[in-house]
Amino acid sequence: MPALDGVLVVDFGQYLAGPFGPMVLGDLGADVIKVEPVTGDGMRLAGKPFFGCQRGKRDIAVDLKTPDGLAIALELIERADIVHHNMTAGVASRLGIGFEDAKRVNPDVVYCNTWAYGLEGPLAHFGGLDPLYQASAGLEYEAGAAHTGNAPLYYRFGMCDAANAMLSVVGCLAALYHQRRTGEGQDLWTSLFDGGALFASDALLVDGEALARPRLDKGLHGVSACYRLYATQDGWIQIAAVKEVEWASLCALLGVPELADDARFAVVDLRADNRSELEALLEPLFLNKTSMFWTRALDEGGVPNEIPNDTNGGQQVLFDSDNVALGLVAEYEHPTMGKMRQFGELIGFSDTPGNIGGPPPRVGENTREILEWLGYTDDRIEKLSSDGVIYWPRADYAWTV
Repeated sequence: MPALDGVLVVDFGQYLAGPFGPMVLGDLGADVIKVEPVTGDGMRLAGKPFFGCQRGKRDIAVDLKTPDGLAIALELIERADIVHHNMTAGVASRLGIGFEDAKRVNPDVVYCNTWAYGLEGPLAHFGGLDPLYQASAGLEYEAGAAHTGNAPLYYRFGMCDAANAMLSVVGCLAALYHQRRTGEGQDLWTSLFDGGALFASDALLVDGEALARPRLDKGLHGVSACYRLYATQDGWIQIAAVKEVEWASLCALLGVPELADDARFAVVDLRADNRSELEALLEPLFLNKTSMFWTRALDEGGVPNEIPNDTNGGQQVLFDSDNVALGLVAEYEHPTMGKMRQFGELIGFSDTPGNIGGPPPRVGENTREILEWLGYTDDRIEKLSSDGVIYWPRADYAWTV
C-alpha cells in the first residue's frame, strides 16, 4: 500500500499554493477531496497551471456561504486527517471553517494554511501573487545580477507557490506523525514568503555581517569561471567543474593543459579572485566547437556538463524514454482534454509505492459520490442541487476543465 494509504485530506485551496501540496500528499497515497465553489476554482480557466496541481483528487462543488453548504464542509472536516487551504487571514473563519471551527467537530485534526506573508505582522492580512515574494526575498535582484548595474529579473512563474506548497507537505507530515503519536492535532502554516526565503537560503549573516554568497556576473552566465554557461559554435554549454581533477581535465580538453598549473588559477580561491581574466581565456576556446562536441568530450573527461536545451514546452522531458522508465512521467485520459502527461513520482519508496492518480477532476465531478458516502439520500442531493448549494457535471452542461 502507498505510504499515506487511509489518510483523508480535505483541500479547500484554490490557485496554486493551496492545491499543489494536497496533490503531492495524494501522490503519496492520501485520499484527497477537493472542495471548490460551484463556480469553480479561480485558476481553472488558466488551463495548464490548474491542471498541474489537481490530479488524483475527488471533487465536490459546494457553496460554503449557504448553511447547507457549510454543513457539508464540516461533515468532511469531521472525517479528515488533514485540512488544507490557502485563504487569506480571516476568510476561513468568516466562512465557518477556520481552525477553531474545525477543532470543534474534529479535535485531533491537522489544519494547514499556506499564507501569503505569514501568520502575524503588518502584512498578515494581505494576499498576493508569486512575483511579490520573489521580489521581497531578493530573488529578482539576484536573478538579474542587479549588483552589477543590471535591472532585476522576474525569474519564473510559480516558484514560491511551489516551494510554499512543498513546505506545507513537510509540515503536514510532521504534524500527522505527532498526531499519531500523541493523539493531538494542531494548526500549522507556511507562506509564499517562506517559499521565497527557502530559495534565498544561501544568504547568511554572522554577527550582523553578510557572508559572501555566489552571485551572477553581469551577463547572467553563472557564478564562477568554472560554474557557468559558455557560448559554443552553435549554442551553449553549462559546466560545473568544481573539483581540482575536473579543472585539470577541463584545461586538457580545451587544449590548454598548462592553464591548470598557471599561478593565477592554480586553486579555487585564485580562480575566483581572477575570474574575469580566466573567463576571457576560456570563452574563445568554447567557441571553436559545437555544444554536442563539447558535451561528449566533457562527459568522457569527467567534467559535469549539460546542454541547456529548449524543452519545447516540456515535451522533450515528458516524452524522454529514460524519464518514463524512472517513473518521472505520468499519463492519463481526461474526459474533455484527452490524453495528458505530467511529472510523475517525485519520491521513490522500496515498499510503499506512490499512487499517481487519474486526471484533474472537473468541477464537482464526484459531488454525488461524496455526498452518498456522507449518507445523503438521492432526494436530499437533488434538492441541494436545485437550490444551487452543490453542482456536478451533467449531460446538458459541464465545465470543460
